[in-house]
Amino acid sequence: MTRRSLILAGGGLKIAYQAGVLQVWLDEAEIEFDHADGVSAASFNLAMWCQGMSGRRIADNWRAFRPLRAIAPNWRELLRLPVAESFLTYRRIRRNVFPAFDLDWNAIRGTDRRASFNVYNFTRQRLEVIPPARMNEDVLVAAGSLPIFFPPVTLEGQVYVDAVHAGAANLEHAIEQGADELWIIWTTSTAGRWRNGPVGEFFGIFELATNSRLRADLARIEHSNARLARGEAGTYGRHVTVRMIEAEVPLHYLFNFRRRRFVEAVEQGVADARAWCRAEGLL
Repeated sequence: MTRRSLILAGGGLKIAYQAGVLQVWLDEAEIEFDHADGVSAASFNLAMWCQGMSGRRIADNWRAFRPLRAIAPNWRELLRLPVAESFLTYRRIRRNVFPAFDLDWNAIRGTDRRASFNVYNFTRQRLEVIPPARMNEDVLVAAGSLPIFFPPVTLEGQVYVDAVHAGAANLEHAIEQGADELWIIWTTSTAGRWRNGPVGEFFGIFELATNSRLRADLARIEHSNARLARGEAGTYGRHVTVRMIEAEVPLHYLFNFRRRRFVEAVEQGVADARAWCRAEGLL
């Protein structure tokens, strides 16, 4: 029996596109997943999936997203710019976005769906995988606390930040969970356009770290599959199929101010996923 893992890869606010894909995969193609993994802002989508929301409900949450209600400059810290803790805070995301997404922490912790939320423990310098049973608002904030732009989160004396620079998708963990198929939604740009300036260069590093890790993971899977096909021992002991939708999403990873841009990104995800599913014979 095939075991599928849904890989909700980090990609900043570009993951609004991911929600459009979920509308098609979950509702229209009625694909069922045995496990799901989320990194960075994609953890928001993973939380909604754990809660039992339909793909359409997740997509509609992003269609209704109001970016200006999420922006909260860290004014006190900006006065200390050379050593500022962060440019922004999660204050308005906690107050406005999470309630608008209707996140229910009891439902998330009580889910029967298998899932993994990735956060980076900076104190211990290691990636940590958090199951739904341990999720709460602070852990979700930590999962999306991109360094420089958002402050780290201290949990039980340990400092946590966004894990995206350690990998925007935890394929190894999904395979360890028994996945035979990895269904990946990838929104990090692969266009290779270098942009100057601190913000442009930061997200260039973001793309460097995430794309290089993805390609290394995919190469390892391909190598393992090739060895198995030759009758040799593969790294994973079974064939692992990768099914991936990737797109250039015309949203900035962080700085977007128009609501309609998010609606457009969701609809792009819907259209791309429908075309992809038809090509795969799934619709």
